[in-house]
Amino acid sequence: MTTLEDIARDHAGWIIWRSDVGRWWATRRGPVNLDAIRRGCAMTLDADDPEALAAALTAQAELTAAVAADAATTG
Repeated sequence: MTTLEDIARDHAGWIIWRSDVGRWWATRRGPVNLDAIRRGCAMTLDADDPEALAAALTAQAELTAAVAADAATTG
């Protein structure tokens, strides 16, 4: 079972919490530029359970890296 601490350790650039109604949330610690938002990068994510939130955060990390790589090559 994935815990809040596991997610926070693996995704240090995000603030992770569980709401009092049981949803799992994450908000980025830093800004996201408009191009990244247009390409699907999110400031805040939510999920039904910790595993789904961890998967969404992993997908965001991959997308953020791709956006940064594209910006570096077109720069």
